Amino acid sequence: MKKVYFIIFSLLFVNLAAAQKKVAQPQLDVDRVYNLYKDTSDIIIRSGGKEIKAKIKISLNALDKPYSVIAYGEADADMDDVLQKLKVELGVTKLQAGYKQSPGTYPVAFNPTGNYEHTVKISYFQKGSQSAKYGIQKIMYNDQDVNGLTVPRHVSDFFYFEVCDESRRNAAKAGDKFVF
Repeated sequence: MKKVYFIIFSLLFVNLAAAQKKVAQPQLDVDRVYNLYKDTSDIIIRSGGKEIKAKIKISLNALDKPYSVIAYGEADADMDDVLQKLKVELGVTKLQAGYKQSPGTYPVAFNPTGNYEHTVKISYFQKGSQSAKYGIQKIMYNDQDVNGLTVPRHVSDFFYFEVCDESRRNAAKAGDKFVF
């Protein structure tokens, strides 16, 4: 009888251990966003009843896992309020998800096409090795006025929204490591 109880107890214990292993770990933000946009390079962001065209840039590590997904683009100056509101909403969502916001803003140099580098001041959110960076840069042109004076004119906004997992950035395949 003791043997039967032992076998039943052992089976229950093994089933319990197997069930605990099957509990899925929460998906990282970079994986979630990558799965949404992995098959496209252009998207439409709908916010405030308006549409904003964006490009997607995905960076993979040596193990072909995403470590960064960036949505970026340029929108007309009349979209400034919509972009600012979107940036705030993204930040609030990150705070609700347990991210901590670093005080201040930080410059990020971004050159997506190799033609023109944008330096965007971003708000930085972090949760463990995960981060989110949201920034908007006003693009100004200096127009000459009738009296020969130059007057800055806000013509568009460059936006930069990124999710990243820093722990994946420098991952290397075992065969790629230098050994001597």
